[in-house]
Amino acid sequence: MRPRHQLATLLLLLAPALVAAPVVAWGDAGAAGGSKKKGDAAAKTSDHGYQDACAEGNAKYASRDFDGAIESYRKAIELFPHKALGHYLLGEAQLAANNLPEAEASWGRAALEANEQDPTLRARILFVTADLKERQKKWDEAKAAWQVYIDWANRFADAGAFPTSGTSRIQAIDTMLKQDKTYEVVRQRIEETRDGGVYTEVPKAGAKPAAK
Repeated sequence: MRPRHQLATLLLLLAPALVAAPVVAWGDAGAAGGSKKKGDAAAKTSDHGYQDACAEGNAKYASRDFDGAIESYRKAIELFPHKALGHYLLGEAQLAANNLPEAEASWGRAALEANEQDPTLRARILFVTADLKERQKKWDEAKAAWQVYIDWANRFADAGAFPTSGTSRIQAIDTMLKQDKTYEVVRQRIEETRDGGVYTEVPKAGAKPAAK
């Protein structure tokens, strides 16, 4: 039977990420960085506080209060800094707020905290990271990130990841770069005709020579 926190995390990919997030946060309570002894009231309080902060962040995100969502997710991270989920959600909110460098940093931390205990969440983190590299037009980094995603998807077949998606993105990047290179050659030739006088007009058929 699938561990409870892994099953909950799987829901993250079966529904819009930030709608499913409260379920994931609840199911991930005992994951790395959040371990606690039975009957430890302080740990239970912190755990509930983490869940509440994530839920609050999700509600604010849904209402497009991205700054408020960022603040809530940071509160959750303060309680459990080693939980990958909090950093992942923070990155989602930062991306929505158009803070790409901050989202990149948050997902980088999320990737460090995620591990084989929750391959589904890590797959999601790898996916959004590769996508972000494309948004930033860091093509070589994007291709490398997609390859990491593909390798993870192949390694964990039940993680809800799709290696073919990564492969198609790499192919699309290669095609785009090839087209850009071709266009650059054409552009340079056009510039040469304007600046260097290389281009000579060919008279149309039947046209009379210009008078001297």
